[in-house]
Order: sequence, then structure tokens, then C-alpha cells
Amino acid sequence: MKILIFGKGFIGTRFAHEWPDAILSSVRIDDAAAVAKALDEHRPDAVVNAAGKTGRPNVDWCETHQTETCASNVIGPLVLASACQARGVYLLHLSSGCIFYGPSPSPSGWREDDFANPVSYYSRTKYAADLLLSRLPNVGIVRLRMPIDRIPNERNLIDKLSGYKQVIDVENSVTVIDDLVGVCRALVAARGQGIFHAVNPGTLKHRELLELYRMYADHNHTCEWIAENELEARGLVKAKRSNCILASSRLKELGIEMRPIEIAIIDTMMKYASAKNAVASPPRISAAAKRFKGVICAGGLGTRLAPLTNITNKHLLPVYNKPMILYPLYTLINAGVHEIMVVTGPEFAHQFVKLLGSGAQYGVNITYRIQDKPGGIAHALGLAKDFVGSDNCAVILGDNVFDGDFSSAFAAFASGATVFYKETNNARAYGVLEIDATGKVLSIEEKPLVPKSNLAQVGLYLFDHRVFEVIDGLHPSGRGELEITDVTDAFRRAGELVARPVSGPWWDVGSFEGLAAAAEYFSKNNNGRS
Repeated sequence: MKILIFGKGFIGTRFAHEWPDAILSSVRIDDAAAVAKALDEHRPDAVVNAAGKTGRPNVDWCETHQTETCASNVIGPLVLASACQARGVYLLHLSSGCIFYGPSPSPSGWREDDFANPVSYYSRTKYAADLLLSRLPNVGIVRLRMPIDRIPNERNLIDKLSGYKQVIDVENSVTVIDDLVGVCRALVAARGQGIFHAVNPGTLKHRELLELYRMYADHNHTCEWIAENELEARGLVKAKRSNCILASSRLKELGIEMRPIEIAIIDTMMKYASAKNAVASPPRISAAAKRFKGVICAGGLGTRLAPLTNITNKHLLPVYNKPMILYPLYTLINAGVHEIMVVTGPEFAHQFVKLLGSGAQYGVNITYRIQDKPGGIAHALGLAKDFVGSDNCAVILGDNVFDGDFSSAFAAFASGATVFYKETNNARAYGVLEIDATGKVLSIEEKPLVPKSNLAQVGLYLFDHRVFEVIDGLHPSGRGELEITDVTDAFRRAGELVARPVSGPWWDVGSFEGLAAAAEYFSKNNNGRS
């Protein structure tokens, strides 16, 4: 399929980059002769209009440049639509949800067939084009809101908000560009007609977005939070801004879906931070200055705890008086680790963010990484490669609960790898260690029928940065996963794996038995802990 895109701006350029069969035109859409020439030259199967005036640096420009704004946002789309109609070419027009202001008549949000209430001149021009184009056959209209992208750009909402010194905390529907790319491609393929609201399910507040920005992209970012009415009172804006929530029902009619915003925004912000910071060289750290960064593995399906895990991630289930994930978090914190990454799956990632936030309430910095599907503990750790960098890392499984202090073991760690063990009467259910008198590991057996010892390996590991070289060389096991035992065995073969005993109680709370035992213990031994 050949797609001709008009508009070489932020979104048009992104579409052209993502669609190898697309051609990006620089023709002005209000120039009828030039539009006709481009259509006849390229003979596209479909046209996407991403052209339009939004103003620089913002829509206030449109208030004082109304003729230019009207030509681009109203006359241009009509010229382009007329040319496409004459040639039987499908047209997908990009519009805006900013034509709606304030609460909607429907509790679910402004619908595609609701009459708009535009205030600014820009929003009036966008709505005028919608009213005219929506009555034409073979035309689709996509309304987006506050575009958010993984690539830094002055039109990206992340860049906009992070660049303001004063910000209001309002709730809106938003559009993640990676999702929009797929939506528009699907609409072109389906020749979708009429109006479609292309917003990610859910809403996002400015404060939530900037908190993620501070968490992932710039830990030092600050701003002044002001009330919405102060924007105009302080002379910060000329035209009233649209804040609204859109309902999206028509995409579902065509079987087109977008990711929930709580999932899409984390993924996008992580990729944005990587792109934004790619030009910065990491600082050189001497061996003596190396520190630990923590990785909590909180993915997996939690099938042993079904049906509870049918509705949430197992690491969010309660162990006595707090969610399971807090126990491994406190284990790391009490050992002196203050930079921590939580690796989890996409379905419930937003619940971890809601619970843990940036980590500020615990006195640490918490970041997140999505493991799209279960791939093993080693795979989850591999996702933290850039996060750990040249530091040492402490890896803890989210369903391993301890009541003990590991700070001395962390302080004694120099290089290689350290694992921990606990004596057990059920060694066949765990990885079993065979060690010598110095603590050097001689062998590791995963759930052996005839264990060589009663020393069960627990879910806590210390590695130096070379662990990622080991992970890069792994191959999936028979289960299709990258196994952590293969990682530790690589250090064992190199003579660099030692084991340390766990002095306090330990539970694998990934089963109902372990969950109940740990809950009973902490109900009797809480001692006012957080």
C-alpha cells in the first residue's frame, strides 16, 4: 500500500519513519494546484493529512495569526479532501480533541458524536474542519490529545511540561504516539470513515507525568505548581486551554485497541529518558567507589497463588499487614541500597507505581522496567543492564521474604558473585548448594531427587557488573527461559562464586503455605516495623 503523507511536522515525520511504504510531501495543502500535482505524481492508495498550524511556541500564536491558521486548518483540509474525492482516494485527517473544554455530558467522557464547545481560535478552526469533513464519504478523522512520544521534541508533552517553570495539575486524556502510529495504520487499512478518538484508555495528570519524568529522565527537575486560573491571571497564556477527557468507542468497533495509559506512559518515559540521555557519557567510577544498585524481580504469572493472581500481581498480595513487595524492598534498604529497579510485567505495572511511586517515601529512588512476558529471572535482570552500569547489583526475588540483616555481607562483597542459603528439610524443592569450608560453591543442583546437602539457595544474589556479559551469552532452557542458575554456575566454574548463610527466618511466599507461614510469623513478631 502506498500512503502519501502531507505535513512534515512532528507527527507526519514520525509516521513516515515508521511506515516504509509512505511518502512524505512538503506541499502546502491550501495550494490546490500543488496538491493535485502531488496526488497525480504519486498515485497513492491513501492520504494522511498531518499538516496544520498549532502555533509557535504554542496556540497563543493562532490568536494573532488567524488568517494563516484558518488557511492551514480549515481551507487546506478542504482542498485536500476535494482532490482526494475527485480521485477516489481515502483520506485520513488528523484532528484534535482540544475542541472540548471541561466536563463532558457523559460520565465516560466526550464522545465522537458530541457537539464541541471550542474557545480558542485554534480549537475553533479544528472543529470547523471536523464538521465539514465528517460528512464526506471515504474520509476518516482522528482526534488526538496532548501527544506523548519516546523521542524528545518540542511538540512532545513531556518536553513541554518539563520546560515550564509554572505548571497546573490537571487531568486529561492523552495520546501516546507509538500507539497512534498503529491506530492510524489500522484505520487506513480498514478505510475507517467518520470520527475516531485516538486516546489511550485512562487519564493522566500533569503531576503524574512530571513525577515519572523526574524518576526516569531528570532527578533534579523541579517546577512551581499553580492553580489553573493563575495561568491567565499571571499572563502566562492568552487563549484558554482545553482540559478534557475523551471517550473512545468507535475504534473498538473496528477491533483497534490502544494500551492503557498507565502501561504506555511508563514504557514511553523509559524510552524517552534513554533517548534524552543517550548523548551523555556515563561517569567513570573507580573500583573503590563502586556501590550496589538493587533489582527486585516482580514479574511472572504467580500460578501457584491462583485464583488470587487472576486479578493482581502476586507481589502485591498482603503478607500480614503490608504488600509482599515491601519486604524485599526493605531488605535492600536495610542493607544500604538506595537505587532500586522493580522489574515486572505490563498488566499490573501501574499498581506498583501507585504503591511505590518514586521511592521518596522510603528514602530511595525507585525506577521500573517492563518485562513484556515471563522470560526467567536472568532475563529480568538483563533488563537492568543500563540501570546498573558499572556498579555492583543486588538481585532479590519479589516473593522471597526475610527477617534479617544482610548489610555485613553486602559490605564484604568485592567481586564475582555471592549467593545465600538456608538449611531446609525439603531441599528437593529448591536449588541445592554444595560448598566447602570457606563458603566457595562446589556445585548447584536445581530441585535434585537426591540432594547433596540440605542447603537451599534463596532468592537473593550479589553480582559485579560482569553478570551482564554472562547473561548476554545465555541460551533459553527447556522451559524457554534464561535461568539464574546458569548465571551463578558460570561464576562457579570461574571460581568466583561464594555462598553465605541466612541467619534469620526466610520464606518463599509464592505458595499459599509460605504466604500463611510468613503472615503468621509477622503477626506475632511485627515489633512496630514499618
